[in-house]
Amino acid sequence: MLRPLHAITGMRIDAKGDDLGHVHDIYFDDSDWRVRYFHVDTRPWFHGRHVLLAPAVVRSVDWDGGRLDVAITREEVRSSPGIDSHKPVSRQHDSPWFGGLQWPLPSPDSRWEGEELAAKLHTLLIEMHAQGVTPSPEPTKDDPHLWSAGALHHYGVEDDHGELGRVDDLLVDPDAWTLRYIAVQKGGPPHVNQFLVPVDTVQWISWDTKRVRVALGGETNGGADRSRETTVA
Repeated sequence: MLRPLHAITGMRIDAKGDDLGHVHDIYFDDSDWRVRYFHVDTRPWFHGRHVLLAPAVVRSVDWDGGRLDVAITREEVRSSPGIDSHKPVSRQHDSPWFGGLQWPLPSPDSRWEGEELAAKLHTLLIEMHAQGVTPSPEPTKDDPHLWSAGALHHYGVEDDHGELGRVDDLLVDPDAWTLRYIAVQKGGPPHVNQFLVPVDTVQWISWDTKRVRVALGGETNGGADRSRETTVA
């Protein structure tokens, strides 16, 4: 069953019984459409730090209660890498000890491996921070494929025939943490048209123009026709 990403934004983080903040945003990779990080606002804990958590740490999702149960401790959340909440995310973080870590950690093609990968990830991060690892001498490069779901909201969507509408949401398969559809909204009250476009039709996303280009095979709203059989919670 697919879920809208907006249903995850705002969820509380439960770290083995401790409430440690809420999901502020979600970051995904448009090369494979996987969710890569949850951007967590830890306020009022840890002086309001904003940290990144990988989907690997999520043990379960309470959709009705609005909570993410994570398989790490309060201290491990505190030691997670911080992020400036108003800047785009890249794999090469600007923290001085982040450059030496391959990020994200390799994972099987089938799905994330939960607690084992989560423990490995946070152990490496904490050890590197404690040892004061210096950046790699090689210049870092921003990853152009990492996107903020929050920033993508209201991007224009177009195809060869012109304007289709604006990004309203993204639909995710929480079993694999993979995005499947872009929810597009066209028009405004009282005449609002909403439809789904498969992510595999996306040709590019432009940060500069705030637009998403899709290829729908020459059929207007062709993605919407295919998406109507999709079950969305």
